[in-house]
Amino acid sequence: MKSQWECVLENLGEWVGSFTTVTPQGELIEDIPSIIKLTGICENQAIHLVLNRFYPLPNSTEKYAKEVVWDFSTPPGIGAIYFETGAFSSGGLVIYVGVKTIAEFSLRAGDRRFRMIQTFDIAQKLDRVTFVREQLAGTTAPELPHLEIADLVGTWTGTATTSYADDRPAIEAKTQSTFKVSDTGYQLIEGDLSLAEPLPWRIDLTVDPNVSGARVWQFTSSFDSQSCQLLLLPDGGYAITPTQIELECAFNLEIGWIHQSGQRQRLMRRYDSSGKWESATFIEESIELI
Repeated sequence: MKSQWECVLENLGEWVGSFTTVTPQGELIEDIPSIIKLTGICENQAIHLVLNRFYPLPNSTEKYAKEVVWDFSTPPGIGAIYFETGAFSSGGLVIYVGVKTIAEFSLRAGDRRFRMIQTFDIAQKLDRVTFVREQLAGTTAPELPHLEIADLVGTWTGTATTSYADDRPAIEAKTQSTFKVSDTGYQLIEGDLSLAEPLPWRIDLTVDPNVSGARVWQFTSSFDSQSCQLLLLPDGGYAITPTQIELECAFNLEIGWIHQSGQRQRLMRRYDSSGKWESATFIEESIELI
């Protein structure tokens, strides 16, 4: 397996894209063009990062740049874990009432990345979601359409890699998830094919007959009993988050990305019932249509 630093190096390059922020209901707050350049220095023993975001000037069509410059020689971020494709998850080690919770995720496929920042306010209520669509400078990979609920329907089979916050070694498992149409809406059943007796869990998304083409789906997970939502996003992405973090319950934060037809990546960040960060899981899957 690659070292954590070798996984970080998978993100080298100049990435052109935008930071798009939406409300929990999916309403646009802002869309800010961006360029982030990560350059290896000292024979890739360190990285020089330059991030520019281009904000509109008041009463003008012109934009001005806000620049962030950062040099680092160890994997950056508190509570960060990287995976072999360059995917990563970072965030606080412990969640507290009265302190904002911010979790960052990044997925990479070829010349493109799909990143996300999930932000909860001081009462631990979902406040906003910022997703970042990027491609390497000079490449022409097309952006994918806005994800629709039907794009998720089918049986997805793949491999999950889980890395832990403590000293436990990372583990790999064969996984399968089936998302299907039910009598009242949609149902997701998750299972671990590596277990002798798989322990599946499920969520049920109930159709609201008054909503057509919904971008936000509310549900209660049988896995952690939290009130959650599925937010469908442009470029084939989605977010699964609690609408309100209840610290007496264990919970997951998740993003997913159908980066090409029939291929999906997922990244989950797991917290235990005390609000302590426990692990991160990266999943690569392909679909069997049903």
